[in-house]
Order: sequence, then structure tokens, then C-alpha cells
Amino acid sequence: MAKQSIKVIILCSWGATSSQLAKKVEQAAEKRGIEADIYSGGTGDFKDKAAEYDVALLEPQVRHLRKEVTRIAEPHNVPVELVDQTAFALMDGDKVLDQALKLAE
Repeated sequence: MAKQSIKVIILCSWGATSSQLAKKVEQAAEKRGIEADIYSGGTGDFKDKAAEYDVALLEPQVRHLRKEVTRIAEPHNVPVELVDQTAFALMDGDKVLDQALKLAE
């Protein structure tokens, strides 16, 4: 079986909570032997780098930006979804990783 590899960006307004969550997701991927580059950033960063990612996850507090982010992501075939709210509240890296992998399929 080929080693799984995924590039994910977790977006929030300024990148503060998303960097915490990104760390948790990276740890979850490491434990499972999945090669994962998990980035965090504000939605502004995404505009310039959308093509670099396999998946974009929006934190619940920036759900109002989903349309805009989706518009930026579409030409690059990057799926956009809101981070599962429970997983976000619990900073559950495993659950968020599962969500990203499913989106990337």
C-alpha cells in the first residue's frame, strides 16, 4: 500500500487557533504513519497559495467566509469544508485528520 500523503490548510481569521489545531492533526498523522503537511493561516494567506493544498478546512468561527474561500479554491480543485464543530471544540486532531482524508479522496 502506498504511503498516504496529504497537504491541508486550516483557516481561521488570524491563524492563532488554527495553528494549535494544525499541531494536533500533525501529531495524529505521525502516530498513524501518514505523511501530512498541515498548515494554518488566515483566509488572506489562502488566496496566494490555494493551489498548494489538497484540502482546505475552515474553523467554525469563519464559516461566513466559506463562499469566498470556495471561490478561491474551485479553480484549483481544492475541496473546502468546515471543521467538525465537536472536533474543533475538543481540538481532536484524529477526527479532523479523518475529515481531511475523506475530503481528499
